[in-house]
Amino acid sequence: MTATFRLGFKNVLGSNWTRTRHRWPGRAVMLEREMHGPDGMQASAYFLVEVNRRAERRSLARILPGWEVARSRRGHNDAYSDPSVHRLLDSHEHPLGTFTRQQRYVLIARYEHLASGVEWVAATTHLSSSVHTTPEKAEASRGLQAARLAELCAEHGVDVVAADINNVAVRPDTPRGILEAAGYTDWRDATQVRDADVDVHHRIGEPLTRTGRHLDAIYLGGRVTAVDGRVQMTEPDSSDHLGLVCTVAISPGDREP
Repeated sequence: MTATFRLGFKNVLGSNWTRTRHRWPGRAVMLEREMHGPDGMQASAYFLVEVNRRAERRSLARILPGWEVARSRRGHNDAYSDPSVHRLLDSHEHPLGTFTRQQRYVLIARYEHLASGVEWVAATTHLSSSVHTTPEKAEASRGLQAARLAELCAEHGVDVVAADINNVAVRPDTPRGILEAAGYTDWRDATQVRDADVDVHHRIGEPLTRTGRHLDAIYLGGRVTAVDGRVQMTEPDSSDHLGLVCTVAISPGDREP
């Protein structure tokens, strides 16, 4: 029996204009509408990065009451799952390395989809940005981190990678190229993703704009079929990262990328 469900990814805090234009209490209200509104994400598993402070975690506990949390201790990458749909089996966090002062980590969580009995594994991370460093050092860090991420995904049989990878280029030395070489498929190539052509401002070596937005990433392993996908356009001011929503079907069998 195949496990079919919807997952969501979001950089909750953001890092650009959201810091000064919208304080967290107001954005928490927006995030709740973005998740639960009539046209909201409505996912049964959320992978949320930049969950940096107690305030965000308190808000998310209210927004997602009773949900299981795979908690990141060092990397601020948390995973939330609806216990009526999934059972969290275990989770662990791993360093990815860096060439800057910003060490990065990946959270890997293993679940059982209750309706089907299928076990599935997700990895969520936030790779190095070019904030407080040079584009060259940030690019080198992302290459290092993506290579380690691919190794860990193979080791743990990861089915879904949901990540803020701070990268749009597909080359052998970039995160997108490294993940593709490891057997993962960009969700935009696996299904028609609505609104995937929104403005992206974090291009390597180019200056950040005050009104641009980041387009993050979902990559799918060999057992995973994308049913549909969209970039979440409701509540766009909740962060300078728009949410990603993908319905996936994961077949039983060996967990191999």
